[in-house]
Amino acid sequence: MKRRNVIKSFALIAGMALAWIQAQGQVQRSIPFPPPASAQVLPAPRSRQPFPQRAVERSSATDIARYLAGMPVPPASPLNRLTADPRWIAYSNAMNAAFSRLEIRQLTSIRTWQAQFLAPATQFSRVCLYFFSGADFLYADTFYPDCTTYILASLEPVEPIPDLQSVPPVLLQNTLQTIEASLNTLVHYGYFQTRELREYSQRAQLKGVLPLLFVFLARSGKEILGVSNASFSGTRGVKVSFLDPTTGGQKVLYYFSADLSDAGLKSNSAVLRFSSSLGPTNSFLKASSYLLHGNGFDIARNHLLRVSVSILQDDSGIPIRYFAPGNWTLRFFGSYQRPIELFRNFYQPDLRQYYAQSLPKPLTFSFGYQLDWHITPLIVAMRK
Repeated sequence: MKRRNVIKSFALIAGMALAWIQAQGQVQRSIPFPPPASAQVLPAPRSRQPFPQRAVERSSATDIARYLAGMPVPPASPLNRLTADPRWIAYSNAMNAAFSRLEIRQLTSIRTWQAQFLAPATQFSRVCLYFFSGADFLYADTFYPDCTTYILASLEPVEPIPDLQSVPPVLLQNTLQTIEASLNTLVHYGYFQTRELREYSQRAQLKGVLPLLFVFLARSGKEILGVSNASFSGTRGVKVSFLDPTTGGQKVLYYFSADLSDAGLKSNSAVLRFSSSLGPTNSFLKASSYLLHGNGFDIARNHLLRVSVSILQDDSGIPIRYFAPGNWTLRFFGSYQRPIELFRNFYQPDLRQYYAQSLPKPLTFSFGYQLDWHITPLIVAMRK
């Protein structure tokens, strides 16, 4: 009798163990991240693992990024069958052509310029801080290839990516078309339009900036190692760990959905405190709608001037008058004529005078709102 009970107990335990193993073996192909905690504390200064982690299968995240970017996935990937759809093939061809043009027109020249002029100014920090970024990891990575931590912050929301195999084919194809359309301005002109990002988020089955971040990670050759929640203190965010084949090192990208206006930062300054905890930054401003020129963004502007060891920007970033000569060394590139018509009221006579006196080196790529590189201004500010 006792022997029979032992056998039954062993069978029960074995069955439970088998069920657990099978459950663990079901690969989660979506890229969810845990909901934000209601009362998470800020990380200690320089802490590199302040947020709860959630494992994401290595190949799964990278395969999703490559699929969304119009790039082939491994034959064994569950997404491989989706790439046989003629509509995906057409999408892939369009994305290949667009990024090929961008590489020729912009990125190759930027890398050459960066190695000669920007790299020496950014060697004292390996953190890139990019306010008003949208999903633009591509330019952050191109200008700051030596950074190991990227912090992007803007109003655009961030949401988990659903399991692509669970999305109805029609909705998935509509999402791909929406991704292609939303990238149009960045790929062709070098910057995102807030209105386009907002419309993308409303139309697409895949919401928020994470799908676009995935596209840029894939197109820049990165391998995604993990995706986890980076939300804290009421600020929603995501952390993407990835391998950079160019340097062979592991890096991390943070994106925070945050209101960077004075009113928004007075209500919640978590992004400022987090970026401060990582030490001096290389700050990046591009096509930022001249927001830092007005009185409604004093806190963000002062924060950048305080934490930055270098700042790379066009004329839409921090007005030149805020760079005290005793604290900053300025280098000017390209040419400054005037802002585009939409922002004509933000003309800076003092910046025009700097350009007239400094004989800046010309550029071979456009930056910010100016599409003609002959009249594109680019400013590098280095803390003394």
